[in-house]
Amino acid sequence: MKKSAISLLIFGFLFLSIQLLVSANTSFISDSLTKATQIESSKQRKDSILYPAEKIDPEKKFHPVLFVIPNQGKLKSVFSEVFAKIYAILFYFLPIQWLMFGNGLILILSSYLLYRIGKIPVEISLLTFISSVVFSQVLDLSEVSLAICWISLSYSLWARGLEEKNSNILVFSIFLMVWGSFLRLEIFILSMVIYFVSLPFLYRQKKFLGVFYLTIAIVIPVFVFLTWNYFEYGHSLGIRYLFNYTISQSTSIGNRIFQLQKILFTSFSDPGMKLGFFLYSPYFLYILYLNRNQLKSFNCSNPIFFHLTVFLVYPILVGLSAPNDGITITSRYALFTIFPGIYLITNQWQNLKSNKIFYSLVIFSVIVNLFILKISKESYKMIRKTNQIYVSLKSDLWIFYDSNLSGTAGLSLLTQPSVSFQEFENETVRKSLFSRIRKENLKTIYIFDFSKTTPNSFMNSKRAVELTSENFIKLLREEGYQCNGYQEKSWIGYRLCNSIL
Repeated sequence: MKKSAISLLIFGFLFLSIQLLVSANTSFISDSLTKATQIESSKQRKDSILYPAEKIDPEKKFHPVLFVIPNQGKLKSVFSEVFAKIYAILFYFLPIQWLMFGNGLILILSSYLLYRIGKIPVEISLLTFISSVVFSQVLDLSEVSLAICWISLSYSLWARGLEEKNSNILVFSIFLMVWGSFLRLEIFILSMVIYFVSLPFLYRQKKFLGVFYLTIAIVIPVFVFLTWNYFEYGHSLGIRYLFNYTISQSTSIGNRIFQLQKILFTSFSDPGMKLGFFLYSPYFLYILYLNRNQLKSFNCSNPIFFHLTVFLVYPILVGLSAPNDGITITSRYALFTIFPGIYLITNQWQNLKSNKIFYSLVIFSVIVNLFILKISKESYKMIRKTNQIYVSLKSDLWIFYDSNLSGTAGLSLLTQPSVSFQEFENETVRKSLFSRIRKENLKTIYIFDFSKTTPNSFMNSKRAVELTSENFIKLLREEGYQCNGYQEKSWIGYRLCNSIL
């Protein structure tokens, strides 16, 4: 235990050092910015997301944060509300920009739970956290560390139930695991897989009453989960599902299979190659190879057979059902595959300790993580730079051409009245917005767009009314504002417009 405690302390120090090195507390853009806004709203006990510019946008159409959308007459984040409330309670007195530094403590707790309940050596769980997609997903503000902790507890209990052939522990573990669906939808799929895997195990043990209790244990939380989502968001699978599937996309078998391979292996897009789960951590494929005989034997009395089944079935179902290939990091949808993987590694640990192939593949995965850390550091450096630009441009209102751009303003959006609006060519919508702006007597407005010198085609998009054009100045003059000359800093273009009424 002393050796394990030292390992946990070293990991905690290493993790915190890396977060400080890459300046994770400046990472508030896109997902993490939305979650920060959501947590801050929960701290203030608001049932709708904070919106400093709500008076000029009572219909809630133009909230500047990317993943905040109108739903059921309120502004809501597409991310887990339960996560936001838990973090708002746990870290109530901690400034929002320091919340991600709690992730290390939660990962340490996760490793301890795997050790204490699941009998997993600490070095195995920590090795997996460091050399898999887990690491890149817990550096900034995210529900991933909390979800990992939850599955560490519930999956360890399930594994113990298998080992001890104890139906009561199995029932409790399934009941506990399903509640994690409130954190991430993939846990719902994981819970279903483990439920169906547990049925033949109990049947072979002739514990038919256990099958009944197991079914009750999953039905109750599933019913609560689906019902709460339906009444809270208008869809039984929740707002994230609702948001992801509002975009039309092909659901053909061929496209689903293609997406599956992108999530599990790799994909290519405009930004470049994205690493799937098994290309990110190829040592898991090697572990699968070492445990291949367990599949051939079909030994339902051996717990490893069931871990292996989950290891194979879960990522396939996740890949086939995912709404996209992960946008940024392809392998994140299959993240919870690490848990059956951890048990498969433990089963072969004595052989792996001296296995050069295994350690070579682990080193490859660590190098991948180091490369992603390098990218993250540069990204956070750029975000910090843009944040400093915005701080120097305070005004009565900020207008951003789209929410991909407004996200670069970071935590300033928690207090600075801002909207995401690009319909300057639409006279009806524009006049409606500016009539409220004038009513609120807002004298100075900064209007932002991506710089026209940015090399990224995604950022350098064509607008119906360009911020750089004379037509833009004319339209703003019609609304009672005189605009100064167009300026650029870094990859942000902007104009300052002053009221002339």
